Amino acid sequence: MIDHPIILKHLEFSFGIQKNALTWVKLYLANRTQCVSVANKTSPDVGLLFGVPQGSVLGPKNYCMNTKPDSEIIKRYNIKYNCYADDTHVYITWKSSDKWDDISSSIEACIAVISSWRKSNMLKLNKDKTENSLFSHPSNMQRKLRIFALR
Repeated sequence: MIDHPIILKHLEFSFGIQKNALTWVKLYLANRTQCVSVANKTSPDVGLLFGVPQGSVLGPKNYCMNTKPDSEIIKRYNIKYNCYADDTHVYITWKSSDKWDDISSSIEACIAVISSWRKSNMLKLNKDKTENSLFSHPSNMQRKLRIFALR
């Protein structure tokens, strides 16, 4: 759920969107409503103070722009990552000679900082959907890959 004032602040200060373009996005997000229809009955409209319109072209872009700091945090920890919409995978490769405690501490610290940043920006790191996996190639036990899916 994207908070409208927060996304507008990010657009202005992180991406340089100003004046008419920022006003256009502000108006695009303003005065949105939703309702539910079931069996020919429709609920009253409810105002939307958070989020972006589903199915819109700007929705995924706004979400990605609002979570861009995730990638900046991940880079600070020298961890690799891939993002697709609201799915972020962080991963790290290491050799068996590397110290797992150091690697594990780095990943845990990175995820803690992301979680804290998201919380302060009214976004949630869903711990129930966050998972980790360990992969190694049978012929080469020297290299291992650890992937954490952040959602």
